[in-house]
Amino acid sequence: MSWNAEIRAALERQGHAPDPEIVEELAQHAAASYEKARAEGASRDEADGEIGRQIDAWCRDAGLLRRRPRRPPAVEPPPAGRGHFAGLAQDLRYAVRALGRQPGYALVAVLTMALGIGATTTLFGVASGVLLTPLPWPHADRLVRLSETHEGGTNRFPNILTNATYLAWRVEPQTLEAIAGYRGDTVTLTSAGEPERLRVAAVTPSLFPLVGATPLMGTLFGSDDEQRQVVVLSYGLWQQRFGGDPGAIGRLIELDGETHQVAAVMPRTFTFPDRETRAWVPYHIRPVIGDNPNARSLSMFFGLGRLRPGATPAQAAAEGTARGRTAPDLGMVGIAVFGSNGPVIVAAVPLLDAITADVRPAILVFLVAVGLLLATATANVASLQLARATTRQRETAIRSALGAGRGRLARQLLVESSLVGLAGGLAGLLLAAALNRALPSLLPADFPRLDAIVIDLRVVAFAVVLSLTTGLVFGLLPMWQAQRLDLVTSLAEDGLAPVGGGGRSRTARARAIIMAGQVATACVLLVGAALLGRTFVALLNADRGYHPSNLLTASLSMPDAAFTPARRGDLLEALSARLRAQAGVREAAYAGVLPLTGGEGMMGFTMPARDGSSASIQAQAMVRMVSPGYFAALGLRLLEGRGFTDADTLTAQPVIVVNRTFGERYLGPAPVGQQLPVHASGGDDRPESLVVGVVDDVHQRGAGDPPQAELYFCRLQRKGGWGSSQAFVIVRTATDPGAFVPTLRTLVREQSDTLAIDSVMTMSDRVWSSLEEPRLYALLLGGFALFALAIAGVGLFGVLSYSVAQRTREIGVRTALGARPSDIVLLVLRHGLAITAVGLVVGLAAAFWLVQLIGSFLFGVSARDAVTFVAVPVALLAVALLACAVPARRAARIDPQQVLRAG
Repeated sequence: MSWNAEIRAALERQGHAPDPEIVEELAQHAAASYEKARAEGASRDEADGEIGRQIDAWCRDAGLLRRRPRRPPAVEPPPAGRGHFAGLAQDLRYAVRALGRQPGYALVAVLTMALGIGATTTLFGVASGVLLTPLPWPHADRLVRLSETHEGGTNRFPNILTNATYLAWRVEPQTLEAIAGYRGDTVTLTSAGEPERLRVAAVTPSLFPLVGATPLMGTLFGSDDEQRQVVVLSYGLWQQRFGGDPGAIGRLIELDGETHQVAAVMPRTFTFPDRETRAWVPYHIRPVIGDNPNARSLSMFFGLGRLRPGATPAQAAAEGTARGRTAPDLGMVGIAVFGSNGPVIVAAVPLLDAITADVRPAILVFLVAVGLLLATATANVASLQLARATTRQRETAIRSALGAGRGRLARQLLVESSLVGLAGGLAGLLLAAALNRALPSLLPADFPRLDAIVIDLRVVAFAVVLSLTTGLVFGLLPMWQAQRLDLVTSLAEDGLAPVGGGGRSRTARARAIIMAGQVATACVLLVGAALLGRTFVALLNADRGYHPSNLLTASLSMPDAAFTPARRGDLLEALSARLRAQAGVREAAYAGVLPLTGGEGMMGFTMPARDGSSASIQAQAMVRMVSPGYFAALGLRLLEGRGFTDADTLTAQPVIVVNRTFGERYLGPAPVGQQLPVHASGGDDRPESLVVGVVDDVHQRGAGDPPQAELYFCRLQRKGGWGSSQAFVIVRTATDPGAFVPTLRTLVREQSDTLAIDSVMTMSDRVWSSLEEPRLYALLLGGFALFALAIAGVGLFGVLSYSVAQRTREIGVRTALGARPSDIVLLVLRHGLAITAVGLVVGLAAAFWLVQLIGSFLFGVSARDAVTFVAVPVALLAVALLACAVPARRAARIDPQQVLRAG
């Protein structure tokens, strides 16, 4: 049958002049569609009717797409380059109109890409600011952190340098232009009103020249100022204390009860070593050996050096090691600190790497995670693009039939996808800017270089490149489909044949592969999120060796200038007694160190071996000076013997309590009753201490920190009172401990109006604060995983809904031939679950390999935990079933009579 006449008539009915070339080409498509319908069992009348309806649609589309003659009249050629840009402008206008006709698709695609690009840009901004931005000091690339340890040691103090190595190295170093030391401290600023606690840094005079610091006004202290009472103010403290008065230089302020003269004010932009530091005082590093040649004085601080041009950190470390081995022997002091008195080993690490060492692994892991999230978002939009391109196949075919080349069609599709990518990128950049402003409240307080995380030109350029790249990526599949377009098949697509059934078409197979990839990505992220979530729960519920509930804690500062050791001791005893007398207080005590506060006291000593031999062993332990009520107040479990009582005074036998680790390591199975050559006051004027009790191990730095050997001394057996300028007050209450904060402040104020109390927190809050990082990591990766899961669920729903819509005739025929609704439901479920199963296999294999990246963040759960690797696939299968439910129900309700009648 010839279809030319019918096609001509259809074109004329729609007001279009018949073009012989168009008529001939459409007639060929009509003939091919007719033959295909007949081959599949349609009668002549059914085939004629269907092809007649298709001809009307083709001619209508042809009229819409062809507004001008096939061969345009000869005109003057456009100037060089303008034709290309004019074509792009036309493609851009057409893309805007095409997206405007489908606002739902455009909104979903742009929002999906905005979330993916926004999250990725935010993480890149963090990585750029923290890891890539140079430190804000001259020659920052030559600054190195200097630290030491000793062979065979068990050093719990990383990144520290001792006075022994520092003093041996600072004289004419060969690899360093300069070397400096510094340490942080908290002091009390006394003035009118409430005393204020300030974060200060004690720095050697060589530090300011080393980092190239220049004061805003005044003169920075030099080597002759090491032991003078001078202070350099930060810009903020200068504004607060002196209102920005230039006459502040030479004025006096009191820090810890000692008068300091203001020597200089630093610029607003100067921060060292962190932004919390508000003042700097001179740091005098004492020699190891003083007037007593048998005594050793050890100082620990942070070391900083600036390499000479051409020198490497490895060369500096080698020189430092050699110099450190010429320093005086540290004796038992070295054993107490390092766990060994072996030869010193010095390390030199670029300062930027040292500052960011703790967060670098986490940032890199989350860059990988957000990359997977972006890949999922891009794949989802690619799947939407494929579905949209499939519905536009007839439009594309007619455009091709009317003369549009394959390159022209590909360019049009890439312009559309790039437009979506750029729109998503712009929205993502706005989202990243909002997240960047929220970062200070989201990240832990000690997160390094937080002020360097900004949306700068590098981050904006990254977002633009990412937007264009993702736009091109999710436009490739539709472009590839257009390049392989079969005009006859496309123009006959609405015929009687079932199209897109299962995985029979290239488009259906491509979407299934994309969908499986989305499931795999969601699986990887869910496994990581589940492991980090279980880690956080394990840390939250871990046995720390004490009971943090109903426990109020505070730090009390008693400067040497205002308080003698005897006065401190009396004050602490009086304060404890008054606290215990308060209604609702179960116990009150004080100690030199509190879990999670970071302070440590150390002791090393020689003791007889417990195996009956005459040999001796070197013991190393953490030292805790506590009041008698400490164990009950903190809730430590007493395993053997007894704790301290008010009877353990200077006139009583010296006693000591050890923890489980010390007992097992040094005292054997029966520690109670043994003697140790140590006592509360130190020195050799007292007899040995009797071990009267064993308490359970306490995780001082957190649940993930391994327990250390510890010795507890009774404060009442220490001569002279309380030697430290700081003490921690501990109050166990019967009700909410927060309600006792005003009472505690009042009682402290009544003891002395110059006392400064800070770090007032419940122990539960301290525990919660210590979990900021694992909590953040779990929430962040969990959010990524849920987003990926939502994308996978919606994508699977879309794939199956599209498949059901494309297979409507096939499903109608199956139902007419006797298929039950349950058979149709199983047909759809098999399709969806097959895609999910492939994605799960790939995702679990990838997760099994990738979890090693987060192994260092885990606690209480193994990286390849069986429960996690079973629970995640079950959860994904449940989501897949939910996604399959609506398309399967819709397929089961297809009326075969309506479908066949429509055909």
